[in-house]
Amino acid sequence: MALIRNATILFTATMAGSVANYLFQFVMGRNLTLEEYGNMNALLSIMTGITLPATAVMLVVAKYSSTYSALGDFSSVASLYRGALVRVSVLALLAAAAFLLLSGYVADYLRIGSYSPFLILSAGVAASFLFTVNMGMLQGLQLFYWLGLSIGLCGVLRFGLGALSITAGHRLNGALLSTAVPALILFAVSIKPLSGYLKEKGGLRTHEKMIGYALPALLSTSAFAFLTNADLVMAKHYLMPADAGIYSSVAVLGKTLLYLPSSFALAVFPMVSVSDALNGDSFRILDRALLLTLAISSAALALFSAAPDLIMSLLFGERFLRGAQYLIYYGAAMTMMALVSIIISFNLARGKTAFIYPLILSSALLVLLISRYHSDIGEILKSMLAAFALAAGLNLWQIYRERQSYYGLKFYEFYKTPDGPDRGPA
Repeated sequence: MALIRNATILFTATMAGSVANYLFQFVMGRNLTLEEYGNMNALLSIMTGITLPATAVMLVVAKYSSTYSALGDFSSVASLYRGALVRVSVLALLAAAAFLLLSGYVADYLRIGSYSPFLILSAGVAASFLFTVNMGMLQGLQLFYWLGLSIGLCGVLRFGLGALSITAGHRLNGALLSTAVPALILFAVSIKPLSGYLKEKGGLRTHEKMIGYALPALLSTSAFAFLTNADLVMAKHYLMPADAGIYSSVAVLGKTLLYLPSSFALAVFPMVSVSDALNGDSFRILDRALLLTLAISSAALALFSAAPDLIMSLLFGERFLRGAQYLIYYGAAMTMMALVSIIISFNLARGKTAFIYPLILSSALLVLLISRYHSDIGEILKSMLAAFALAAGLNLWQIYRERQSYYGLKFYEFYKTPDGPDRGPA
């Protein structure tokens, strides 16, 4: 089936990129001090926050490039791509400038004495904005081989440059540089399959529907990124430097359960978007993606439960072994967010927005709980689990209710026959 074929391509690429990314973390964990390692991951989480508008742009580009392509309107696809590149270039410069302006406040909050890391990451912010335009086009046009190549190479380049920077003695700044440079390289590489759309004649039209779609895309990606990154930044602020470094290692391994199933979210978005444009039934796509995500995450959770000490010591060494006891809890939290990521892709592909409210509510709960309970790593993880359970529970409930409305059936009745109901909404 198409979902499994496309997801397999992206899963293979994600696996390759993830292995390379974990090798990068392995090299950094072995060569940086605990404080430097905590600083690195906290700064990368901040960079993720600054580049949130780029993620929204990627979703908008993917949504409308898939819709126009399904309708055979390739002139609009070309117009969309050229317009996105021009406008995002301006946005990239503004975001990089904002990052530099905020660097003093961020440095004080994270207790980082040098400003050179912020100069490096500002360049990474600008490159990331441009790269996400191409990623959105590749995803929307279902050019999954090229999309997979970009995902895989990003990790490989990061690891290679990171290893070279450590060998050259650049430490924290070298680690950050190895994150910023691959985005620029891959932007140039990923232009090749899209070059035909740059050559097509036509102006830069304004697509009014996209402007309305951009706000919920930005809100949802912002809330999701906040939920999955705020804990690192707040841990760096509240915990002692060594404990913050331990927490970073737990987060890096725990987020395996978020990143590995991400291939399904990438595949679901354009497939559901096309199905929705053609008035098809997209719930079957959602069901398969959720089940496959849960299966992969459950397998990883079993490994975390069976051999946490071995996993932690192999990847990070004895210095980080104290974090092994927390792996299963962080993994459980990321499993919930992996399911939420599938639901977000499903809803955004159909232009639905109600799912955003649970994300915002859960974000507020996360900040409230960690601000109150942060005496050690365990308290921060309990706060995460509570907030993520709320996000996952409310989103799954919304899907259940919408399915009832769509088919006019109870959930269990939907699965009485292999093919489901033979009708859509009345």
